[in-house]
Amino acid sequence: MKGTIAKAGGWLGPLIRGLSLRLSLKMLTIALALLLLVVPLPAGLVERFYSNGIYPFIQSSLTTATNRAPFAIIDLLLIALGAGLPIWWGVRLVRAGRGLRARASGRLLFHTLVMAAGLFLVFELLWGFNYMRKPLASKLEYDEERLTADGLKRLARATVAELNKESAIVHPGGWPADYEWRERLYESFEAAVKEIGNRRGIAPATPKHSMLNSYLAAAGIEGFINPFGHEVILDRELLEFEQPFTLAHEWAHLAGFADESEASFVGLIACLRSDMAAVRYSGWIALYGHLPHRAIDMKSEMNQEDGAVEALRLAPEVVSDLRAIGERASRNIDESVSRVQARVYDRFLKANRVQAGIGSYGLLVRLVVGTRFDPAWVPVRRN
Repeated sequence: MKGTIAKAGGWLGPLIRGLSLRLSLKMLTIALALLLLVVPLPAGLVERFYSNGIYPFIQSSLTTATNRAPFAIIDLLLIALGAGLPIWWGVRLVRAGRGLRARASGRLLFHTLVMAAGLFLVFELLWGFNYMRKPLASKLEYDEERLTADGLKRLARATVAELNKESAIVHPGGWPADYEWRERLYESFEAAVKEIGNRRGIAPATPKHSMLNSYLAAAGIEGFINPFGHEVILDRELLEFEQPFTLAHEWAHLAGFADESEASFVGLIACLRSDMAAVRYSGWIALYGHLPHRAIDMKSEMNQEDGAVEALRLAPEVVSDLRAIGERASRNIDESVSRVQARVYDRFLKANRVQAGIGSYGLLVRLVVGTRFDPAWVPVRRN
């Protein structure tokens, strides 16, 4: 009997130690995830060693790989998760048998929590740490004192004037092919991100469409990135003149600008600095949509004061394009879906320390007005 017990102890010991190690690793995974949720990493370290350190290599590797797939990798991941999780639960509960399913459910809940914590850690490593990098305003010559009514008027005036100028070039000649404007956008985008402070550019993601497109349209989402595959997904309903700015915005996310207003700022600068009128037009018409109504209403007052009514009236072609954007949105957006999506994304952003939540989208104008620029829309960096 003693010999039997000794033999059992001989093989049970490593098994128990193995189980303890696996349990410890699972608990450590949950603890690390909770720690990252509560305690942010120092912004300076994130900026130096992640956003301008290992992250560009992660991005270029993943995007280069996912560009080769003719479909959206995010669709495959969602199908695997959506089908795999219920099947896993179902099989485990059936195998547990009667009387043991309550215990099996508890274990499944624990392992699901471990899996969620693991996915969160992978998300942080692949892209999410960018939420903790230094704010863009701290790296540029940005001054809150420039945020005045006069500054907003000047931006409104410039936006209308540039829209009319670019429209006169774009509309008579027709819209360029996708590959043409994407190449030109990429050139100006690379220059913009490096001048803003990134040490490296990006591997450009070829925009794809998703099986979620109906949901995107209903929720009013024009595009997003897949942080696990570093691919760009765009709403297939986007109008041709909306696409360059939207793609530049998503590329900015791939460049490590996680904050929505910062991504819009980088995307806007990339568009405005392009040598192609169509790309510049896309940037200006996007900026016009971000201007507060009171800034747009000021144009009539400004025109009367300056005696330049005709110069600041939107061209009919621009008005038609703005109307088309509004019609696209009203045709596709489901208000209930949009509200739920906005609420969920607002909580996600705040959980990732974007205090403005979805309000960060509206901070684009503040960045544009408050930042000092050199000629040709080159933002001035702090010394």
